[in-house]
Amino acid sequence: MRRLRRARDRHLRTTHRVARRIVAAGAVAAVCLVPRVTPAASNDAFAFDRHCIVVVNDTDKDLLTDRDELALGYRPFEADQNRNGVPDGVELAMRCARAIAQLPSEAELTGDGQTYKQEMLVFGLETCEVCGEAINMGVVRVVNPVRGLAIEVPVIASHYMEHGSFSYAGEVNRGRIDVARLAATLGVRFPCEPDEHQLPLDYAVEGRGPIAPEARDLDGDLLADSEELAAGLNLYDADQDGDLVPDGIQLARRCAEIIDRLATVEAGEPGAAGVYRVSYMMRGLEWCEICGQSVNMGYWQIVNPDSGGSIEVPEIARHFMEHGSFSYLGDRHGGGRMEVAALLEVLGWPTECGDLGTRYPPGDLNRDCKVDAQDFVELVNWWLDSTDPDDR
Repeated sequence: MRRLRRARDRHLRTTHRVARRIVAAGAVAAVCLVPRVTPAASNDAFAFDRHCIVVVNDTDKDLLTDRDELALGYRPFEADQNRNGVPDGVELAMRCARAIAQLPSEAELTGDGQTYKQEMLVFGLETCEVCGEAINMGVVRVVNPVRGLAIEVPVIASHYMEHGSFSYAGEVNRGRIDVARLAATLGVRFPCEPDEHQLPLDYAVEGRGPIAPEARDLDGDLLADSEELAAGLNLYDADQDGDLVPDGIQLARRCAEIIDRLATVEAGEPGAAGVYRVSYMMRGLEWCEICGQSVNMGYWQIVNPDSGGSIEVPEIARHFMEHGSFSYLGDRHGGGRMEVAALLEVLGWPTECGDLGTRYPPGDLNRDCKVDAQDFVELVNWWLDSTDPDDR
């Protein structure tokens, strides 16, 4: 009996040891098969300007401190959220510098509630410690009367921001801008450059009133709350997928892209398989009231034979959607707005994995709409990133 117990114990110990080795080998193999990308690695290909001053407590090395990113609603572990090859801090600094340069002075204000700047220059220069450029020692005061915010930005700081850094070093002024306060004062949350085609929901056409008079937009993403609810989106989050592009802009551009790819059928011809568009182009043009571009004054009829639904999309509306707006303004159609929920339904939204509003299955860590070994690799990478090898 004792021999049987000892044999059983040896068998169990051997089984457990082999199982542990198999699990360990599987994890190592998975990590070896898929290259491990750390957040900082995404910056390796970017050539930082010499003005870009490294900051402490910056996990992803994008020149925004973790505290800055949390205050802005960014991800402190992802250096390039919009995946355009430019670190988020560099891009945001340049965007803020352009915004300050474009602000009107107090004397140039044309209406109430405008953000403006007060240039308080002095008789004196300081030298940039990086490039040696001589810069005024004064400051620019940015004032947002609607929010009751103001911030002073040294001229040398604007110089560094133009090169992608919120930190600055001059002979007289040196330090770092309060990034969250500056962004709030300027009304800049995202680094993407604004487009005049992106009409706010309360945009009013002279003599005709607001384009969307009843619309409300709690999160300021250019989608009405009712549109977000109908589409199953979050009306309290302007950037659900964290790519630093407001959801309304992203959704409009994506819809225009899908419409352009649809099979085209001329009016009166048989329909195509799947969702398609019927051309009702006309012998006439209308002009975009924003950029002056001429487009056909006709429209597309988008047809979904599976659901039996259809919707008309004026060509001028498609033009505005390319620029990130479901609202449009032409000299023929006037001002209007697409029925966003109806358009998404006809297109069969989401059309692809990764489209805004995609519902990912539990365990889909890499968001490719399937649960497989790659998700296990993602989990291992997260564990390795969050584990200090010196900890015992």
